[in-house]
Amino acid sequence: MKTAALAVIAAAGLAAPAAAQDFVAYGGGAVEFLSRPDGDDQPNVSSLALYAEGEVSGFYAGVWARMANVDSYDRLDLYLGFRNELENGFSYDLGYYRYGYVNDSASNYGEVTLGVAQALGETASVSLDLAYDPDNSLGNAYVGFEIYPAEKWTVSANYGVYEVAGASNEREWDFGASYDFADSASVDLRWYDGSEYVQGYVGLAVSFDTTLFGG
Repeated sequence: MKTAALAVIAAAGLAAPAAAQDFVAYGGGAVEFLSRPDGDDQPNVSSLALYAEGEVSGFYAGVWARMANVDSYDRLDLYLGFRNELENGFSYDLGYYRYGYVNDSASNYGEVTLGVAQALGETASVSLDLAYDPDNSLGNAYVGFEIYPAEKWTVSANYGVYEVAGASNEREWDFGASYDFADSASVDLRWYDGSEYVQGYVGLAVSFDTTLFGG
């Protein structure tokens, strides 16, 4: 038993330098404006979101935080998983995401997630995202489509169905366009709507992503 333990420790010590060389840390964020998403009698929502993430050989873990002028939008989320992309343009991502509502901890929940996507040449891609909340036995499914009409431009649409406890399923969708005005920064203008929404609304976001170290 002692010999086996020493062997494991030795193997971990030998693997550590290689893992350290493969480790990549990412960071980024977004400034977003939503035009009265909760109804005409409610305020506009402005927020700043930031994230930090570490990845080793496809395995990743990170934290995402959002601060807004409306308390119910403040969040601190944790996530982890494994992602990979094949040579034929097919990619997949299996993970766990924990939603943390800073001012309403009773609403916190977690989801097991699976996302797959397929590039259609260099002009388009399709995606499917599935999630399941084991604590509340609720699931959701979203399909997405992206086209790239010109360099730096992306036009996209998403449609999803999600379960609600004690009620019928609800639907939501969005469509919009984004422009990459720098190597790692973009601006996105989008329309959001859904069967449970008070009303449809417009969102404008400026986001950036960067590699902090590694890679």
